[in-house]
Amino acid sequence: MVVRPKPEGFPNAWQTRVMLWFLIALALTAPLGWLFARRITAPLRGFAEAADRLGRDPTAPVLVGEGGAEIGRAARAFNLMQARLRRYVDDRTAMIGAISHDLRTPLARMRFRVERTPDDVRPAFERDIEQMNAMIESVLVFMRDRSELATRQRVDLRSVLEVAVDDAVEAGGKVELEPGDQAEAEVDLLGIQRVFANLLDNALKYGDRAVVRLRLDGVEAVVQVIDFGPGLPPEELDRVFRPFYRTPRARAGETQGVGLGLATVRSIVRAHGGDVRLSSDKGLIAEVRLPVAA
Repeated sequence: MVVRPKPEGFPNAWQTRVMLWFLIALALTAPLGWLFARRITAPLRGFAEAADRLGRDPTAPVLVGEGGAEIGRAARAFNLMQARLRRYVDDRTAMIGAISHDLRTPLARMRFRVERTPDDVRPAFERDIEQMNAMIESVLVFMRDRSELATRQRVDLRSVLEVAVDDAVEAGGKVELEPGDQAEAEVDLLGIQRVFANLLDNALKYGDRAVVRLRLDGVEAVVQVIDFGPGLPPEELDRVFRPFYRTPRARAGETQGVGLGLATVRSIVRAHGGDVRLSSDKGLIAEVRLPVAA
């Protein structure tokens, strides 16, 4: 006689009990594990947000050191680094501003002495003095913009561009704002207005007309200011952002300037967590990227 047990299906009673215990254990431990992991990663998220704020705004508030002892030490080191960077930038800014301000005194004495020079050499001296005075004024404005803390507000970038384009058109320039996306950003309104005004001024200075475009690229708003002038050679595209640098063509031409316009533009845009770059294709294209508001 052969006795064979009847095969049990899946799941059998024992497998059902095991899976049920697994489900009960998962239901009990999953919320606790989620809370524990969230508590561990919360300070790391704070570090990431603080680093992002520091890149967007050097005057951002310091990081609160919540968490374990290691997190607290890291937060204190981060805050100390931020304070040192801010103090370093402020000291250099104040030093350059003080030097530029002190240069006004000998410049004023030179202006009085020029009055006693012969008439045939006086115009050349006066032009040099006016150029030096314009450079000093530009430096002081540049330093004041870097040192003053402006309140940021949520604005519509297309509205800001419309105002900048209207101002350029009223001044006699040929500027066109193409249809495109809407974008909002947390910005210093006066600073961003100055950025687009400088870019449009450069576009109209070296080109006959300008076209402005606005589009969204992920979490960034991209503004392009396109002129139809001679453009720049590749080696000059990044060099023109240096303070007081002017291309040989600009120095040889009749355009006036001291070489602080694009340096100011890059400084303001980078203070907002964005960047600006130039490219040359049938003219010059200035591309400004700004993070959009959440």
